[in-house]
Amino acid sequence: MSMQTLSTSRLDAVVTEGTGRGFARIRLSDGHAITLKTQPGAPAAEEVFLSPGLTAPDTEAWGSEDSWEDWLTGGTLGNESGMFLDVPTEALRALIVQHGGEHNDQECENPAPRAEAATAEPTGPDLLAEIADLRGVFEHGYGADDIRRVFGRIYDAGGPYLVCVWDLADDYGFGGNSEFYAEDEDGRLSEIQPDVYGWLTGEQETSGPVDTWVCARVTGLAEFAATDDRHNYAKTER
Repeated sequence: MSMQTLSTSRLDAVVTEGTGRGFARIRLSDGHAITLKTQPGAPAAEEVFLSPGLTAPDTEAWGSEDSWEDWLTGGTLGNESGMFLDVPTEALRALIVQHGGEHNDQECENPAPRAEAATAEPTGPDLLAEIADLRGVFEHGYGADDIRRVFGRIYDAGGPYLVCVWDLADDYGFGGNSEFYAEDEDGRLSEIQPDVYGWLTGEQETSGPVDTWVCARVTGLAEFAATDDRHNYAKTER
């Protein structure tokens, strides 16, 4: 069966519309699933999860495997995380076709295990257990890329959408002093409990209950000079 005879309409729609801050799942005909995050019209998906048993081709397109989760967990995951970065759309399309194309029922509530883990929204104790290994991840400092990855993981696990507001952004990226906030769907910022920062830097054993993380609404920070649209803002731009 050739690539031309198999529909990838679900992939086409996801790539055209983007996934915003979350993920989209594509079920394959053979029961596997691909879960991805991408921006509208982007030539490659930012992050891609493959369900257990679904193997990525040994090609350059799939060469950027995410190693940060492996590092956060002390190197225990090896190459089994199933997460890849910057995967070209055509590489995704080829993998879908290789596995028989897209499933006719994309709305099924029984996704493959990896996709279910990536799209579920645990809260409270479940979320804390899932992200427990993030304690102390900022012990030796952090940059914009660290913020994107750690805050992205918290949000994808079902936590609030956290952002870091830096003093400035220039050709070298974000820098200066920084503060953490929570952002709602309307772009409004709120303070977060100091315990969250203390937990991420390793100064505290726990972050406190997730439902207590977000505090009072912040005023005067409605507009920023720069953003990467992935958890980082800057007050000024040079």
